[in-house]
Amino acid sequence: MTFYSVDPVRFGVGLSGTTTSLGANDPEVGTTVRAGDEEYVFVYNAGNSQISPTYGAVLSAVTGYSVTVSSVAGDLLAGVCKNATIATGEYGWLVTKGFATVEMAADYSAAAGSKLALAADGEFDIVSGAGVPTLGKVMEATASGASGSAYIRVN
Repeated sequence: MTFYSVDPVRFGVGLSGTTTSLGANDPEVGTTVRAGDEEYVFVYNAGNSQISPTYGAVLSAVTGYSVTVSSVAGDLLAGVCKNATIATGEYGWLVTKGFATVEMAADYSAAAGSKLALAADGEFDIVSGAGVPTLGKVMEATASGASGSAYIRVN
């Protein structure tokens, strides 16, 4: 059953949009919403690179929900860019729970059902050892350097 939340009402930047400056009707950074069976968080790209769809982002440690695509293997995921590229200095939405397409890192492939982990620079790998955070599950076999469907769950 599909569920659409009404709190907060989303005016301004929609789930498929980005903006360089926040207006009176835009959500605050850190706002979370649910649309259907997906959950999103509103973030600011404080990194030096754009966050393209299929790539994960991590907290940049600058401020609250400022993120960057520059990650290291095993890092904690803030969310996956699903709908629109978030350029440097822009605000946009990341999926934190639900289905998304993810980019596997070069030299890493995944079988359907594999547990998903973050690799370097926003790409993904499979969980390979104790202590590596499980970020979701691969839904289809995905070759190295290719993209495939996954279920994401950011804790």
